[in-house]
Amino acid sequence: LILQIAVLLQGGILSAAAFSLIGIFQTNEDTAVRVILWLNGVIIGFLMFYRLCHRALFLMNAGLEILFILPVVCLFQIVPFAVLSSTALGPDGWRYWYVADTVVFVFGIVANWLALRALKPSQYSDDLRALYERLHVMIRQQVIEGIAATLLTLLLTIWILMMPQEWPYATAFVSVHLALTILSGLIIVREDSRETAALREKFAS
Repeated sequence: LILQIAVLLQGGILSAAAFSLIGIFQTNEDTAVRVILWLNGVIIGFLMFYRLCHRALFLMNAGLEILFILPVVCLFQIVPFAVLSSTALGPDGWRYWYVADTVVFVFGIVANWLALRALKPSQYSDDLRALYERLHVMIRQQVIEGIAATLLTLLLTIWILMMPQEWPYATAFVSVHLALTILSGLIIVREDSRETAALREKFAS
């Protein structure tokens, strides 16, 4: 169930991203900045999807975060793409991508917190108690990481909104942010892959 919901929602996000990219090239305003932020949004979306799929392999119960919060998170993931393809927000309207992205991270924290609350020892048999404990630590760590990512994005939001219009370093600013996203994404994929492989090997029998 979790994987089915995740795949359906991710398909909707990617469709929105594709239409957004077309809109970006039609706006002819700050195209380079918008494309970089578009790439950033796509990477963030894939990382969220990747973590959810890995977690779904070991969850015994789909909690409230799957049935309600996850669709809401995915809905808000579409908003940053809409911001990038719109000129309705005025000059340098792409800056509001950071506001929308901060909201996405906030709802991600809520989803992880609900997942943590929904995880109960009673859902696992005695021989799988170590799996429950490891999952509990993993999700709690993701909550902490989500808070850190939200605070960083909020700081970047305040910074970029304080800058004057046609700020000459905007492209460099979003490029550095993209580099940080890629670096953190590589670390997340590597660590989560190792963790999942270790869990599957340990509980394969």
